[in-house]
Amino acid sequence: MDLFVEADPRVCNVSVERRMPCDRVVIANWEQRHSACLPEDLRNFYASTDGFQLTWNYKYSADEILPVGTIKVNCLNDLCMSPTLKDILDSSQSSHYSGQRPVLNTKSKVFELDSCRNIGKICLIYTGGMWSVWLAARDGAWGWLTDSFTHYFRMALVHLGLPGWQATFANLPLIPWAEQLFLLLAPHLLEKTETDASALIPAAEASLNHIDPNIFKTSSKHHKNHGHTARSPNH
Repeated sequence: MDLFVEADPRVCNVSVERRMPCDRVVIANWEQRHSACLPEDLRNFYASTDGFQLTWNYKYSADEILPVGTIKVNCLNDLCMSPTLKDILDSSQSSHYSGQRPVLNTKSKVFELDSCRNIGKICLIYTGGMWSVWLAARDGAWGWLTDSFTHYFRMALVHLGLPGWQATFANLPLIPWAEQLFLLLAPHLLEKTETDASALIPAAEASLNHIDPNIFKTSSKHHKNHGHTARSPNH
């Protein structure tokens, strides 16, 4: 993503929010309240930063700047099952969509990792001690994304935070305006033939997209600069 930001002069207003880390006691209280132990990589993530948000705009013309890229992970307090998400889950059970769905039972827990703008919800699902990440689309369709939070975050970087990238990865249809952005900015991401996210990360770029929890640890000086604007997510 760094290379993309630096290579295209039309990319502008790249912003990364700096957030305080969650105290380990706060994380433990969340796990106790929800009777679920977070996967280790996600626990380390929240111990480094209470959520994450990167945004960038695209200068489509001299007079028009479009908000395009967003990579977001809800803060720990918002990692919960919202009424809107419950409606999506209920409608998916009654919809006529016959594609892939997560296997849920009475003990399953579904948390909202990201609102995914107008496309649906990114769901972090806990069932039988196992975690997985899914896209719950507004039309009742489901799309499996990964079984690892770190893998999901890497996928978001590879897809540049483009709107609806989760849908194209899960082989669900993109809304027309999102598809146009893909064709304009990253047509190669629409040409993939494999469903494994690792296939989307060239070997030469793998180290660039590797998520090291230490990158989310900032000094006390940075903590005071909440909302600081940066040129890249690894700044």
